[in-house]
Amino acid sequence: MKRRNFMNLIGPASAGSFLMPTLLSFKPSIKENNKPLRFGIVADVHKDLMPDADARLQKFISEAIDRQVDFIIQMGDFCMADSRNQEFLKIWETFKGPKYHVLGNHDMDRNSKQEMLDFWGMPKTYYSFDFNNYHFIVLDANFLYQDGKFIDYEKSNFYVNSDYRTYINNEQIEWFKADLEATQLPTIVFSHQSLWHYQWGVKNRLTLQKIMEVHKEKIICCMNGHNHLDFHHHQNGIDYVEINSMSYQWMEDKYKNTERYPKEMYEQYKWLPNMATYKDPLYAFADMQPEGTLAIEGVKSEWTAPSPYDDGLPKGVYGNEYSAKISDYKLRF
Repeated sequence: MKRRNFMNLIGPASAGSFLMPTLLSFKPSIKENNKPLRFGIVADVHKDLMPDADARLQKFISEAIDRQVDFIIQMGDFCMADSRNQEFLKIWETFKGPKYHVLGNHDMDRNSKQEMLDFWGMPKTYYSFDFNNYHFIVLDANFLYQDGKFIDYEKSNFYVNSDYRTYINNEQIEWFKADLEATQLPTIVFSHQSLWHYQWGVKNRLTLQKIMEVHKEKIICCMNGHNHLDFHHHQNGIDYVEINSMSYQWMEDKYKNTERYPKEMYEQYKWLPNMATYKDPLYAFADMQPEGTLAIEGVKSEWTAPSPYDDGLPKGVYGNEYSAKISDYKLRF
């Protein structure tokens, strides 16, 4: 059966409301003995930049506990391996179910990957797991590629020419191919950086895309953070979902603003003028049902005044629009 997809937007946007942009995708099903599965998703909290990161994470964790989700996953740029972040991690640990991590590029601003693994209790930088007869793959796109060599991000070494960064190494690609070939379960692929985005995605993403397109009947979707965008893209039989940041959108210097927070806060957080923050923390919950549906329910908020558009930011082109929300989607697999 050929895949089709379409999106319906229902109702006007409003802070705290839940819209239903619905994406329906049809493809042959390989599901057998699937069970309902619910999990919570959060991306780009940026504890080390965001003054109220603890309160934002707490709201997500509290709701995840109330909803009794099966697991939670954070999709990178979470917190650095700093003793000052122990209390933040304790909030994360109050969820007693399984918890999964994805490495983000800024998590290695001060640390090595191994230091981050140790601090978070993360087994490997890339891995896969099964849950209720679904398969999940976590990738690590935090590599430089220079002079024919892949180099791990470590202690801000990725602040170089952008042509050299955001790669997945060959060893991992071979593992990914073998892992995807081995499973017969419906699969979600998580990565911090996008496997589709034309501007800020993984540089060697075409190799990953070709692998997935061979097995597109298995792929439910790919999810990523990093871009602080709320967006969906459908390409060659694969759905790609951008999960917005929990906290903010980054502004160029010409759009900096020091009116959102008290003066002393800007003295403590030097990058805060460049951060157009969301009034409420953004996160999402996914609900997977045995008949072959994945519903993503996201939080909708508004900008902490003034909005970046009040400061003169032009509207972004398609695929790069900034917003203070995570949309709702419904996928059929």
